[in-house]
Amino acid sequence: MAEAIVIADEGEGTSGYRFSWGLAIAGGVAATAVTFFLLSLGAGFGLLLVHPITHSGPSMPTFLTGGAIYFLSAQAFGFAVGGHLAGRLLGPLVESHIQEDFRAAAHGLVTWAVAVLATLTVVTLAGLTVTSTGAMTAALYGTAPSKVSPAGPTAYLVDILFRPNGNARTRASGPADASARAEAGRILDADLVHGEQLSAGDRDRLVDLVSANAEVSNDVATARVDGMQADVQARTRAAADTVRKAASYTSLWIAFSLLFGAIISMVAAIAARNEDDREATSAAR
Repeated sequence: MAEAIVIADEGEGTSGYRFSWGLAIAGGVAATAVTFFLLSLGAGFGLLLVHPITHSGPSMPTFLTGGAIYFLSAQAFGFAVGGHLAGRLLGPLVESHIQEDFRAAAHGLVTWAVAVLATLTVVTLAGLTVTSTGAMTAALYGTAPSKVSPAGPTAYLVDILFRPNGNARTRASGPADASARAEAGRILDADLVHGEQLSAGDRDRLVDLVSANAEVSNDVATARVDGMQADVQARTRAAADTVRKAASYTSLWIAFSLLFGAIISMVAAIAARNEDDREATSAAR
């Protein structure tokens, strides 16, 4: 029986599913740069993904705001640029159309992954820089001693507790009053401001301080302390719930935009590869 021998051309030794890490990394760098530029430009115009802090405290973000839509569009455009760049630079191979589309999609997907990893690296380095700078500042300047200052977080609460009754004589703040205010501020700093409930001993001491220095009865002082404690704890729970929902919203929206960006990057790479083939066919004619 005669045997058939197939001799391949020299340039056809490598055919199908060739992958170029250089092109994928180049596409990822381009996607990261374009996305960062667009997001920075949008931030300059106030198009942010969320606005967690307002004049009245944390606020819940909403879907489909201008900033959220711009964030999604900026990421999609950046990944499209990276995928298109990788797809156009791939070059032809001896392969089927399915193999060519798969190779282009693989380059688009890895381009997306490189861009995501580059973004995470930049964010991590920025966070470490901020943390180290804050620690260095604290080490250089130390921590201020605990006291009730006019701008402190408990100053307004202390003012509420030590307000005299409407028919009580208003007196100037003396040494005893200042000492009582300072002690009350330390109690609030230790417990209530951090979301914890006042211990029984701290509550009783605070009631005694308010009753003695605000010139109110023990029942009124108790009502003031309990009412303030309930109000602060309710506000703390509401703020924590808002922050949790905002973080959940942000994570879901970022995950959706990344998934959409991966699809866009692969589709752009496939479209760019097909466009390159069409141009090569037209030039051959």
